[in-house]
Amino acid sequence: MAVTEIACMRVQAGLDVMNEDTTEGQVLHRTWQNVISLPDGPSRVYWGLEDEEPSKIWAFFDWESVEEHEVFATMYGADAVKDLPKVLASGEFTKHVSLTPFPPVALRSPVALIVLTYFASEISVEEKDRAGSRFKLFIEKGLQESPEVEAVSFGWGVETDFPVRGGDEGQRGALLTAIVGWSGSDAGLGFEETDGWKESVEGIEGLEGVVKMAVVHIRCESLESKIDRA
Repeated sequence: MAVTEIACMRVQAGLDVMNEDTTEGQVLHRTWQNVISLPDGPSRVYWGLEDEEPSKIWAFFDWESVEEHEVFATMYGADAVKDLPKVLASGEFTKHVSLTPFPPVALRSPVALIVLTYFASEISVEEKDRAGSRFKLFIEKGLQESPEVEAVSFGWGVETDFPVRGGDEGQRGALLTAIVGWSGSDAGLGFEETDGWKESVEGIEGLEGVVKMAVVHIRCESLESKIDRA
């Protein structure tokens, strides 16, 4: 099963890691280039700073399976990212999500809206199916009048212990997410103020079993592997 690894990290204060003209930007770009150039590495990597908390950088890696990532991590992981401590202060989490459609091309849009919806870790398969169907319906309904949407992917986290953003300290749960690609920041942020979108957000927050909901906006760079993985 193809998965997207999600990692959230904190950048060292004062560093401009998204600027390749800086030393720190070169470190980050070189690290991701190295990762996708290694055998059994991810097919694609996307990375960008969060608008809401610019000290946080998110990275997304497309893998053929969780097992492929685990093999890569065992064989190359530590050495492949050995320079990251030069520019990153800490790591918040690394997890996986199963997204449809895959790959999540919305991350290539000028702005990606990430909808993070958390449920109890003990959520059942049946509860996931019900919540997932309603969630998808609310997202699609909320976006149907927006011509600025370029792509959308939906999915559940593979793990059920995602840190709950905005929750109590140490709180963890299952994650249901949507990644929405906007054609531009002004268009997307403006649409999120419309009644239709706000109603959809209220609908998601009201889904049975929702523990917490949050949204973040990320402007990603991306790289794609040139290795034939067929």
